[in-house]
Amino acid sequence: MKRLLFIYLILIGFFLQIPAQEHRRYALIWSEEFNSGTLNKEVWSKIWRHNSDWAIHLSSHDSLYAFEDGDLVLRGIANDFLSNDTAAFLTGGIWTKNKKSFGFGRIEIRAKFDVAQGFWPAIWMLPQSIQALQWPYGGEIDIMEHFRSNPFVNQTIHSNYTYHLGKRTRPPQVAYPAYNEGQYNTYGVERFQDSLVFSVNGKRTFCYPRYREGEDGQFPFSNYSYYLILDAQLGRDNSPYIDTAKLPVALRVDYVRYYELDTKTDIIPEPKDFQSLSKRRFKLKRVKIDSRTVFENPDEYHLVIKRGKVTIAGNTTWAKSTLAQLTDEDGKVPEVEIHDWAACPYRGIAIRPKSYPASVEELTELLDLMAFYKLNCLQWDAESNFSKEVANTMRELARNRGITMFASLSDLDFFECTETQALPLPIRIFLHTAATQGGLLGLSQNEMTEAVMALSERYWRGDDADVTENEDKIPDSLTTVGSKLANFEEKMALHRARFHKDKMR
Repeated sequence: MKRLLFIYLILIGFFLQIPAQEHRRYALIWSEEFNSGTLNKEVWSKIWRHNSDWAIHLSSHDSLYAFEDGDLVLRGIANDFLSNDTAAFLTGGIWTKNKKSFGFGRIEIRAKFDVAQGFWPAIWMLPQSIQALQWPYGGEIDIMEHFRSNPFVNQTIHSNYTYHLGKRTRPPQVAYPAYNEGQYNTYGVERFQDSLVFSVNGKRTFCYPRYREGEDGQFPFSNYSYYLILDAQLGRDNSPYIDTAKLPVALRVDYVRYYELDTKTDIIPEPKDFQSLSKRRFKLKRVKIDSRTVFENPDEYHLVIKRGKVTIAGNTTWAKSTLAQLTDEDGKVPEVEIHDWAACPYRGIAIRPKSYPASVEELTELLDLMAFYKLNCLQWDAESNFSKEVANTMRELARNRGITMFASLSDLDFFECTETQALPLPIRIFLHTAATQGGLLGLSQNEMTEAVMALSERYWRGDDADVTENEDKIPDSLTTVGSKLANFEEKMALHRARFHKDKMR
């Protein structure tokens, strides 16, 4: 145990040579707690009946809407009292259409619902567009739907790509996560420029990425703001059977909360699940590996620090990186619990062109920086610059840091898309500014740290980085991912100017 602690202290001491990465939370910028007992008409409207299968029974009758114990209650009932309404059933539903929109960030809804044949509670989003936008070209985001007595909920996306072109498996358009029946569950979606990340009770269920640059209307979800729909429909697709013995049924909504990344602070986002256990800090005492807990995602890890004692489960490499980031100059660590995973499975740097070689020392420094920020791929043709023996040594150094080192994207079989895993275009997951026009050799430590940190934030945290590129092939996201990179583009421009000036001498 003493030897293990000694190894970890050495590791942490090395990592502390780089400025510690701080964390920030998503900022809660709006919420609807439904505690007032009335519907806020500046935000919500009752949904009118129309011919879509989800809206054929909607009604504004007061019996379908209630506020109980801090919940909004939307009911589905048999129509045995409105003689002037020919609908056999009546249901309640509200939306924020033309009143409130939601941009990039995370939206969470805590709700519970009754289970009955023919009852179709749903929480979903459609694009808020000034111009008429025919479905499904603007996309549909189904945060939660439940059908019949299934022990799971549906989380689905719809678009021109999935509906008209029928491309529903590359990438998969739906997940069927389990939920706690009869209890409150929290359903969420994070919307970014190139992906939608769904969750149930804080656990990620699936990610729908921009695929092949979003061709054929595959990813319209970065083009619009969206409004929210909450409804308690009865029947689906003209369902012939509704269990009337179980009526009335209800969808109960405890709250709706909308979060954005806090770009006002000079720190990068916190992990997916980050809980401060106390404000005190303690000297690091020991590190224990929990080998019994195994995650399906190879990048996923769980880190718990209590009174200086650390327990790590899952990917120990990335957990140790986070531990190093949390350790201050005095060797003290906070009391926290962190559960985190990568937003993109392959994250890295491509060093090119070959005409600007880096030294072994520079490559080692880069590998250390990448490991600190949890990047796991380095595209670098080592044998074109080093002997075979040195190149193999560099690859071994990379492996020890959790990094795969390779010469060409075509060398990697793991970039092949499968039916269950679809990736963005491989070339888009790399930062190509590292050695372009002498970048790696000329960038300062702070500039390189900012670039790598931005890439980590983008592909580990799942930030809402832009996917467009300028003529220098620098993703625009690297200039907008928070205040750390507010002047990164300017720095790179000055660097290139200096480099070309020096080259002309």
